[in-house]
Amino acid sequence: MKRSDITDEQVVAACRAYHKQGLPFSLDRLIESTGAPEKVAYAAMGRACARGLIDYGVSLRSAWPTD
Repeated sequence: MKRSDITDEQVVAACRAYHKQGLPFSLDRLIESTGAPEKVAYAAMGRACARGLIDYGVSLRSAWPTD
């Protein structure tokens, strides 16, 4: 699996679900929903952050959507 297999919509949905429902973290939700390895899911979250779709404080794994 590669980063391009995970859409920005999937990343934002994982972030939105974490902030509405609590644990597991956004990154863990993304891994569960896509079946991607951690480093691939993390890279997809980094891409979404660079595009301004999500933001984070201390850790990207607990990111939130910007909309």
